[in-house]
This record gives sequence, C-alpha cells and structure tokens, in this order.
Amino acid sequence: MSVEINDKSLKNPVEVFGRALVELAETDERVALVSADSYKGGGGAEFKKRFPERFFEFGICEQNAASVSGGLAWAGYKPFWSTIATFATMRCFEQIRNDIVRPRLNVAICGRAAGLSYSTQGPTHLSIDEMGILRTLPGMVVVAPADDLDMRNTVFEAVKLEGPIYFRKQKLMLPRVNPNDYEFKFGKGVELKEGQDITVIACGSMVSVGLCVSDLLAKDKISAGVINMHTIKPIDKDLVIRCAKKTGLIVSLEEHTVFNGLGSAVADVLSTECPTRLIKFGFEDKWPVDGGIWEEVMDFHGLSAQKIAGRIKQCL
Repeated sequence: MSVEINDKSLKNPVEVFGRALVELAETDERVALVSADSYKGGGGAEFKKRFPERFFEFGICEQNAASVSGGLAWAGYKPFWSTIATFATMRCFEQIRNDIVRPRLNVAICGRAAGLSYSTQGPTHLSIDEMGILRTLPGMVVVAPADDLDMRNTVFEAVKLEGPIYFRKQKLMLPRVNPNDYEFKFGKGVELKEGQDITVIACGSMVSVGLCVSDLLAKDKISAGVINMHTIKPIDKDLVIRCAKKTGLIVSLEEHTVFNGLGSAVADVLSTECPTRLIKFGFEDKWPVDGGIWEEVMDFHGLSAQKIAGRIKQCL
C-alpha cells in the first residue's frame, strides 16, 4: 500500500516511513533496511515480509549494524539503518564517523522515537542531543521531519544523496502542517505563515507548536511568521537572513537541547550574516524529566505553546 500525497488520515511518522520505504523498494532494488532489534516498532515489518533478501537484523548490536550499513553502501546498496534514536547515534558514534561519514557513503540513519517520544521509558531512551552530535560531522545532512509529508519526502530524497543523512522519526502522531503542493528540498525551509513582528523557526514536532504559538500571539495583535526548517544541516541561510531582515526578531523551537541544534544553526547564520535578536526554545543545560506524559513533560520544561507565547510576550 502506498502513501499518497493527499492522505490526510495517516500522520504516524513511523508508519509513513515504513510504507514509503516499501514503495521505494518496489522500484529501486538497491534499497535495504538494517535493523537492531527494532524493525517492528520502527515500521519495517512489511519491508521484511516483502523483501527478506534486503532486510538485515542485528539484534542489540548497533555498532555492527552501523558498520555493515557502510559496507552495504560500498557494495552499491542504499541502506536505511533504523533503530531507537539514542542507540542509532550515540552508541555507535565511532562507527558512524569512521565507517559511514568519512568515506561519504549514502547511508540513511533513521533515529526512531527521537526527543521525548519515550518520555515514559526512562533516561536511556530520551534523545535530546543526537542532532547536535551528528551535526558536528563534516558532510552529514541532519533532518527533523515535521509531519507525514516531510517524512515521506525525506525517505524518497535520501537515496538521491551522495553522502550520509540522519533523520528523526517521531514516535508520536504529528498533525499535518505542510500544504499538499509544497516543495520539499534538503536545505530549504518552508514558509508556512507570514509574519511582520517576529519569525518562529521550528523543526520536527515543534512546527505544529509554532503554529499554535502564532495563533496565540495573534490574539494580542502580534504577527508571527512560522518556518518549517526541516533541515538543520545544511540550514537555509537565505531564508533565515530574509526573515531576520523582515521581522527583526527570530524565535527557534526544537525538541532538542538548545546547544548545537536548530537554534545554534540559526545563531551561526545570524552572527555572521545578519546580527539579529534570537530567542532559543529547547532543553536548557540540564537533563529533562525522565518520566511522564509527553505533553506534561514538555510543558514542565516551558515548551508548550502557552508558555512559549507567554515568554515571547514578556521579551517583547
């Protein structure tokens, strides 16, 4: 079953990933799926059933899975290496660095349940820093899809790259934020809403939050534009500069630490190209609460739409 571009009923990123991967594999025999005890929860069950010869299961041996993914890419495959975000990135960072990124191999590293998706599973499963870690690697593309359309497009565009890519797969259901006919391209943000007073630049799950923030600010006659910056690296410099010159105040939203993530990528652009006031929303320099319902934990850390809008009004 294919995921059509106008299917508004399916908004689970993991299911979208699995269906898009099957659809891609039907026409591209190079596509392979590498799993570390995670294919069922990661949306790969149908792929395993349909293409068993291109499915590789390693159990809880993420370092082996990462290195073999590099080997598959050397052999001409287009591997999607998928497991829980913390284990797909930090547990095997050395293998990613040396066996995938240094030789610039086309491996798609798919981090499932990123951010606080596993907020009820304890600290080992929380992933609020993996984008920043992988962002330091030369040539690594880093993406945080905002909805089902972003996820589907990320899968189809990932195989066209000449190097590695890391992208997040939120475990939570995400509302549709992009219009059906939007243009998706790595390194190019999507302007969802124009604003005159401030610009909200968000990624992943925080894009829909950003739209809610814009609506709340509008009640106080504050015009806030919203950007879906699905690609953290390479960042869309031209769009960041244009928004900074237009509104004079930038707000970044991310389900990630404020260090070396989206906010830092935006700050890098502003500091060198167009000095502008920036307010970064994300997790500060402390570990997040490691138990509780996602919405409640996010609110506790000041990342609900109401608290973000309140802080912006105080700053204004």
